[in-house]
Amino acid sequence: MRIIRNERHIKTATSIGQYGTLGGLFVLFAGLIISFVKPEWMIVTAGSLGLGYILSMIGGGFADRYLGALAHHDALVGVLKGLDDQYALLQYTLPAHHVLLEPGGCTVFVVKTQGGEVTYQKDGRWKHQQKAKFFRQFAGQEVLGAPDAEGARQVDKLERWLSQHLPAVQVPVRAVIIFANPDVTLNVDGAPVPVFYGKKVKTWLRGPGKLKPLPADVHSQLVGSCGGSAAAA
Repeated sequence: MRIIRNERHIKTATSIGQYGTLGGLFVLFAGLIISFVKPEWMIVTAGSLGLGYILSMIGGGFADRYLGALAHHDALVGVLKGLDDQYALLQYTLPAHHVLLEPGGCTVFVVKTQGGEVTYQKDGRWKHQQKAKFFRQFAGQEVLGAPDAEGARQVDKLERWLSQHLPAVQVPVRAVIIFANPDVTLNVDGAPVPVFYGKKVKTWLRGPGKLKPLPADVHSQLVGSCGGSAAAA
């Protein structure tokens, strides 16, 4: 599999995750010190605590997506590792964050790294249960939300981009949800888009989920419009 990444975006987002969190903690600590040393400075204390909380949340959110073993870009590469060079993974280079260029079209991946139990309910809502969930989210862990709706939004963005850059061709675009945390349990029967844990998606991509190959000229145009220099993995 070939990998095409916006390394500048990843580096910038990683720095925000690192320094935003540290900066937030520093400002929070400063606010606490001020509250003891100068209790009459209530406005300064409140401002410091508020700013520190905001910085910590922003930094924690970026850290959850870009840092550690479950950083979305690295976790997805690990999940897809082993696909041959017919496939190219584009990360943060297109309107959708993670796009797999296949012989038959494009798959947009929505990456989730929550642990615990994830359930798709009959009413169309998603439920996430996890120990210490409140404190994890307070520290910046992403809220599960509605991954299918998130995938639909990214598919729509990519389709509009393709219609502008390749107006004369039709390229299939679909969404797939990937859960990369080894401690997750999925109960997702009936979900409106394919949902997989980890590397199980590769079997689907090669089998039931394999798209009909595009005509060679159309595929060449797709690769030419979306591609760039790539590293093999």
